[in-house]
Amino acid sequence: MNRFAIEDSFAVEPDRFVFAGRVLEGRAARGMVFEVPEAGHRWRLSVQAVEFIRKAGGSELIGLVVQDDHYLPGLGAGCTAELHEHAT
Repeated sequence: MNRFAIEDSFAVEPDRFVFAGRVLEGRAARGMVFEVPEAGHRWRLSVQAVEFIRKAGGSELIGLVVQDDHYLPGLGAGCTAELHEHAT
């Protein structure tokens, strides 16, 4: 299983959203389906890109970029996402 801990999230203009965090188990790759089953509803998003995000102080997070323009910053922080190779 591929699992990802969401530490933060934010919009990237004009229509992208980033879930930033770290891989807990497995891997994260472009094209994987991103799900957060512990949320009030099941998000099912396709990962458009995986990017490194450098924080102040020099530490890095991994950013899962999805196509969306209406999520609010901080969405999903503290949740664990599951990443699947393709839609099921």
